[in-house]
Amino acid sequence: MHFIYLHGFGSSAASFKAQLVKQFVEQHPQHSLFLVDLPFSPQAAMSLIEAHIETLQSENWAVIGSSLGGFYSTYLAEKYRKKGVLINPAVKAYELLAARLGNNENYHTGQVFEFTEQHLQQLKGMYLPQLAHPENLLLLTQTGDEVLDYRQGVDYYQRSEQMVIEGGNHGFDDYEDYLAATFNFLIGQIDD
Repeated sequence: MHFIYLHGFGSSAASFKAQLVKQFVEQHPQHSLFLVDLPFSPQAAMSLIEAHIETLQSENWAVIGSSLGGFYSTYLAEKYRKKGVLINPAVKAYELLAARLGNNENYHTGQVFEFTEQHLQQLKGMYLPQLAHPENLLLLTQTGDEVLDYRQGVDYYQRSEQMVIEGGNHGFDDYEDYLAATFNFLIGQIDD
């Protein structure tokens, strides 16, 4: 199976969750991974991802996304009727990121970028008020998330499988403990 990993706002393919997924896929060479630094423009990010999806043709694929990447993953899983795992997803990214208008710095690369009202509107256009295929999604969320209210995700994904973990944080620092759950959901039982 082919996996698409989508990082969060101001993050990159170097994030530790992305690297854990990469290591896992490398240990299971029958699978492949798309992992890149996404443009900060939501429209440009989605164009890049969908251009990649077009190259997959009949290959089976699934998405994994963290925070803003979880928002993108929800949109893609619904649009293409694929499975997705959402890690502390930004349910209404256009509301959450309104506080980040102006100049921001990428946590990993140090690149400064301007996040604009136009970008918020692009996100608003990707928001799905209702999930058509909630059974395709797994929510991984931690109650200690300091960036967003985990209850928004619990409510939005109420008809999806959920793992609500007490404590933790927005970075989901113990994600390695949930790698097996991620891949079991996406591909069934993992053969080690």
